[in-house]
Amino acid sequence: MFSNVFRQSWLALIYRCSGAVVSLLFGVCFARMMNIEEYGALMSLMTFAVVASTVGLVGQQFRVLREIPSIAARKNYLEIGSIVAQRLRVACFGSVAVIVISLLLFVVARGRDGIFGSWQYSTSLLLILPLALIEMQSSLGRALGSVNLALVSKDVLWRLLIILFGGILFTTYGHPVPAEDVLAIATGILVVLIAAQNVYLRHLAEGYKVFTMAVRRSNNRIADVFFTSGPFWVTSIASVMGGTIDLLIVSVMVGPEAGGYYYAASRIALLLDFFLATFCIPAAPLIARLFDENRHAEITRVTSGASLAAFVAVFGCVVALALAGDLALMAFGGAFSRAHSILMVLSIGLLVSTYFGIGPIALNMTGHQRAAMHIVVITWAVGILAMIGATWAFGTLGAAVAGACAGVATRVWTAAYMYAAEGIDITATTTLRALVRRTTQRDISEPRTEAMRPEAGGTILDLQPSLRQPGHNVHESGR
Repeated sequence: MFSNVFRQSWLALIYRCSGAVVSLLFGVCFARMMNIEEYGALMSLMTFAVVASTVGLVGQQFRVLREIPSIAARKNYLEIGSIVAQRLRVACFGSVAVIVISLLLFVVARGRDGIFGSWQYSTSLLLILPLALIEMQSSLGRALGSVNLALVSKDVLWRLLIILFGGILFTTYGHPVPAEDVLAIATGILVVLIAAQNVYLRHLAEGYKVFTMAVRRSNNRIADVFFTSGPFWVTSIASVMGGTIDLLIVSVMVGPEAGGYYYAASRIALLLDFFLATFCIPAAPLIARLFDENRHAEITRVTSGASLAAFVAVFGCVVALALAGDLALMAFGGAFSRAHSILMVLSIGLLVSTYFGIGPIALNMTGHQRAAMHIVVITWAVGILAMIGATWAFGTLGAAVAGACAGVATRVWTAAYMYAAEGIDITATTTLRALVRRTTQRDISEPRTEAMRPEAGGTILDLQPSLRQPGHNVHESGR
């Protein structure tokens, strides 16, 4: 089981790295095919669509990820289809409601400055429902054990196809591409990918329709569904807004140009989170199953080891960015090198956060979703207020510092709660202590080996291992 999850983690890492390259290419290409105002508006509007789709999901993507793994182990696809259909209906209802509310924002702000003041940017609303649907498919794919379905379409193919069609549009007309055209292209591509993934889901479920709106008559009231989904919903919204609200705040308070620079720095910094985020793809359903089986030690072993490995990798990347981060930023354009200080602040924040593990996802997969909700909401509510004040006083650098501190606070608090409630250490501490203890024991044993060398007065026979005497340190052999 553990070898499988780490093997899937490597596969997820490959896809995540591919997605990161495509995301970087996406930013670079459109930075050169658009003027800076349109570029900042495009990135801000796509971020807004991601946040809005997360609100519209009503936490159903996390409910699917929590409920399906145990049923998938029994291959009861009829029950899976019934559960997913109920969750899908709620997600569609919530997404349509968010679209209507968002449309009112454009109506009220029409003619004013900012991204919501231009009516042509309302094409971003078309992205909300497709983004919600593809996220539901991704969660179902993770629950069924498919890393391909979880990552390939939305992380790699979507942006790659947008680059392709955007490039065709740019070469055909020869003038900067407007943001509204790119948003329309992105929506059409999502619709095609959702249809293709539905076919793959049916193949994965051995011919059963597991992603459908057809559901048996249920006595569950919509109010009950919203109440039970509340913790997952609030956590997902707070998590997404916590990772994207800084870009929106910078774009609104400082301007689209500053938003473009901040976006470039944040895209590069977020690459550092992929080491741990990719581990969560196969690990989340595994943690849910292990917790249901009361195997807390195994959860500690797998999560702590992953946290330490990710921390070491991120540390190396932070050093590389400190030395050559301005060169990476210049891929967006020569002027983007001025965002190097923002890049370093965000990178150091992610380094510290990585040490403290996978955060709210561990609480959500172990039945502590309400605690995860409280922690995420409190830390990011305070963080957003601090971010607004810091941006007002210090500009984009202040926003970066506030955002990094809020991220670290969330990971520290969730890790502490997990250890206090279940005795599960999701930080790198347990594995680090084990490595230090093993190294110390090896250092202590070396003088004994040195004393038995032939040149120290012993014979070659003294180097042969002796048989263990009864009662002699029986715990040593069990390590």
